[in-house]
Amino acid sequence: MKCMYCGTPLSSIDYCSNCGADVTILKRIERISNLLYNEGLEKASVRDLSGAISCLKRSLKFNKENIDARNLLGLVYYETGEVVAALSEWVISKNICADNNAADIYISKLQSNKTKLDVINQTIKKYNQALEYCRQNDEDMAVIQLKRVLSQNSNLIKGYHLLALVYIKQQEYEKARKLLKKAAQIDTTNTTTLRYLHEVEEATGIGTNLGHRKYKRQVTPVEKEKKILGPTTYMSGNDTIIQPTPFRDSSSVATFINIFLGFLLGAAVIWFLAIPANTRKINQSANQQVTDANTKLAAESARVDSLEAEIEEYQAKVDEANQTMDAANDKADGYDVLLSAAAKFVAGDQTGAGTELAEVKADSLEGNAKTLYDTIMASVKSTIYATQYSEGANAYAAGDYDKAIEMLQKATQTDDSQYDAWYYLCFAYYNKGDTENADKTLAETIKKFPAYEATLSPYITDPAVLTQANGTTEETNADGTSDTPETSADGTLTAQDGSADANQYTDTDQYTDPNQYTDPNQYTDGTQNTW
Repeated sequence: MKCMYCGTPLSSIDYCSNCGADVTILKRIERISNLLYNEGLEKASVRDLSGAISCLKRSLKFNKENIDARNLLGLVYYETGEVVAALSEWVISKNICADNNAADIYISKLQSNKTKLDVINQTIKKYNQALEYCRQNDEDMAVIQLKRVLSQNSNLIKGYHLLALVYIKQQEYEKARKLLKKAAQIDTTNTTTLRYLHEVEEATGIGTNLGHRKYKRQVTPVEKEKKILGPTTYMSGNDTIIQPTPFRDSSSVATFINIFLGFLLGAAVIWFLAIPANTRKINQSANQQVTDANTKLAAESARVDSLEAEIEEYQAKVDEANQTMDAANDKADGYDVLLSAAAKFVAGDQTGAGTELAEVKADSLEGNAKTLYDTIMASVKSTIYATQYSEGANAYAAGDYDKAIEMLQKATQTDDSQYDAWYYLCFAYYNKGDTENADKTLAETIKKFPAYEATLSPYITDPAVLTQANGTTEETNADGTSDTPETSADGTLTAQDGSADANQYTDTDQYTDPNQYTDPNQYTDGTQNTW
């Protein structure tokens, strides 16, 4: 002990040898601290841990530098499961006295086991979480957490108290009693434990026998060996009788049987325990692999579907862009051709202007371009029609019905009021053998030029087409035959009644000048077959 004034170590006299201060009270305080330490040591030795903690705390109040009291307090805290409090006391003790301090050994042993420190840290967190569950009235989760805490730190008195309190609230008094008895074995005089036990006894009307800890005498190894292998001894008066251990030599057959039975027992254990467990493990692993594979396959399939949908969306955008680009190109080409046609028209070349204008798609033009197209077309329409009709008629006369159809279709589109172009287009389809298009063209021609129905209707092979065109049916002769034309051996057209209504129109050489046929009004008589 040192002088509180100058720090000089004190001797047995009642004053400081250095400064001469009176240290009587200081030494008395030290004696009281040591007395309380001894009392706490006695209480700790009989597991009165609560009383020991109280005495040791009072001892440290008198003398905070009482290293023995502080180290013992840390040990008592550790025994009650309060590892953090114990470590705090040992650290303070080591800071007060770093040399020859038992606290250094305690700290080293505790820190050397990292796993134990982690477990202690987890138990503290779980206890705090259980306490929070209790405040939230979530008692089931609190019970689960506290059971985990006590399984990891079986000396934590607070854990036993809190779990017993939850059981008391749930009226499971026997479970609470069992926990409190365990807590009483750790700390025999803990007032919280005794108070909770008193509440359990009042609720159940049954007292609790805490009993006493029983200590068995340690059996020496020699005594244990004699008990297992040694002879049996007993007293007869003053004499000690030693009964020898019976020994019986087994035969070779018995030895072989025992070995055989041992093999059978081992095989049975393997068959009924090891193999099913291994098989179950293999099956579980295989099932897990299948599940993982299916999950991965489903994810990949979903990803593929998503990518395909994106591809389709992008392809639709590309197609739309291509269509827009084609329309723009067509429109630009149409404007170029229109400008070329306008230039030729201004130069007086109506034939060239008509040829250029025939290649323009009128639907693609807008605004002033459309107005210019209509103006030029109105002026060169007859020229374009005459050119297209002439080429179509010449092709018809030459037997090139495909070209005739192409040019005559253009002629009818240029001027659909000219009967001659429609007439040759009908019979171009007819002579080609395309009866479907021939019927449609004939019906459309009759609809546009009703005065020629008697001339054209006999060549329609499907009466329904004519009916749909004008609501009339095909006329038949008195003998039940119709006027459907037939092709003769020389390639000319004749009606079934023998008349040559269409033969006059097979030779187009005499009609090379289409201007003389521009007025269809002179052909109002459908029975007249000449111009």
